[in-house]
Amino acid sequence: LEQRGLTVSSQAGQTLMRRQETQDILALLRVLADSSDTLAFGALMRGPLVGLSEQELLDITSALAAQDDGQRFFTVRTDPELVQHAVARDILVELQRLRRRASIVTPSLILAEAIERLNVRVILAARHRNRNARALVNLDALIERARGYSIAGLRAFIRDLQEDWERKARAQEGRIDAAEDAVEIVTIHSAKGLEWPIVIPVNSTTELYRPDQFVHRQSDNTLHWMLGGVAPPELAAARAAESLEDANQRERIWYVACTRARDLLILPHIPQASKDSWFSSIDLRQLDIPELDLTSFARREMPALASLPNEQSSDVFAAEQRCVEESAPPIVWRRPSEHDADRLGDPLEGVVTSESHNEHFEVVGAGARRGVILHKLMEELLTGELAGELGASVNRARELLNQLVTDVNDDEPQPDPYEMGAAALRGLALPQIAELRPHLVPEMAIWGRDEVSLVAGRADALVIIEDRVDAAIDWKSDVHPTPAVREAHVQQLRDYLSATGAMRGAIVYLTSGEIAWIVRQ
Repeated sequence: LEQRGLTVSSQAGQTLMRRQETQDILALLRVLADSSDTLAFGALMRGPLVGLSEQELLDITSALAAQDDGQRFFTVRTDPELVQHAVARDILVELQRLRRRASIVTPSLILAEAIERLNVRVILAARHRNRNARALVNLDALIERARGYSIAGLRAFIRDLQEDWERKARAQEGRIDAAEDAVEIVTIHSAKGLEWPIVIPVNSTTELYRPDQFVHRQSDNTLHWMLGGVAPPELAAARAAESLEDANQRERIWYVACTRARDLLILPHIPQASKDSWFSSIDLRQLDIPELDLTSFARREMPALASLPNEQSSDVFAAEQRCVEESAPPIVWRRPSEHDADRLGDPLEGVVTSESHNEHFEVVGAGARRGVILHKLMEELLTGELAGELGASVNRARELLNQLVTDVNDDEPQPDPYEMGAAALRGLALPQIAELRPHLVPEMAIWGRDEVSLVAGRADALVIIEDRVDAAIDWKSDVHPTPAVREAHVQQLRDYLSATGAMRGAIVYLTSGEIAWIVRQ
């Protein structure tokens, strides 16, 4: 059908493991997973995806052996600068880039990226010309097959794919999207519930399965078989019941096949078919219906594709590239709580420091552990889970510290529960914070977007007045923040203001009691 220029959409193909594109992808994946797999590297470079000849590979290897850098063989680890062959050098560069990512991304993602970087789809389209549809959808089938190995990893996927390829296991090929003019090949079982304008049952000369030695009679759920050449009395009746059930099943299947046609059903007439074939299992009375007359159909000649000159210049290509980039902007996530490095503008512009403390604070155990406990104390004080008393705050700080310190051999200086409990209460007692406390809602998830990226984070507290975010509050446990750290804190809060629509925000340094107010620009 494809040689006749007809588009084919097949749901019945089970030969994915015998296709050339599967072998090509397997060699490619083996190279990405194991740099010592020289057999796979040779198969890839010599195979149709790259297409180097044996003489070209020998010339590259000979040139490497003649140099005094210790590289005697051409492998995927070879320095591309030492390879003079342009195609081999470009492929080597791409393979090494892909290998650096193979261990940190999922198998399906690295396979999709490899197919894109090595122009595999273009190569397959040129290889098969007008019959490229099956090969291209098989690439998608292999990518889909790799999705199930997101946890097991690339090597597990290669191992299973190699095993299936070696034993030529039956595997479903990719399905081509059916078009109006496509010939769709499906099994009768999968045709249930569907209709087509024209239906032609094919492959009906296949002989039926021979009866098994063991016969299962479903009516009484009994098993019958020959024993030492002696036939039990019930064996013949069981086989007759099984034959009747099989005949009824074949009749039902033929009924499905013959009722799928909406406009025209074309039944084959095969006089030489065996009496034990599917064709002979039911009398479709082909001799009683007229033979299909094709004389009224004019043969349509497939027009040859005109060869058009390539008028694309570098300026036209650049303009098209800009159009593609503008229509598909990349999605970039910025998470202010993780202190991303992409800072925009001058972070200190618009910052108003209400209180300045120049004292040098000495806090034992200052660090991430102390910061986690302080944030938890502030959350529970605002939600009312923790009473606003020094004793309760200190006891809760001690309890949280014991939960975080699980190693008895931990020699890291531990923060003082009394100091942490007092710092939390002191922060809430600051006049400007105490004024806002009735409206403070702690630990609010924030989602937003700006012109270039999406923003996701969690604000320590939001001032919500009449269902509107009036301000964002960010607690900081830093003892002596450097100017660079302060800039990062400012940009983080600015992201929260932009996402929530609040016009102002405050960075509250709980250790010193300093408050830095920021106005959204």
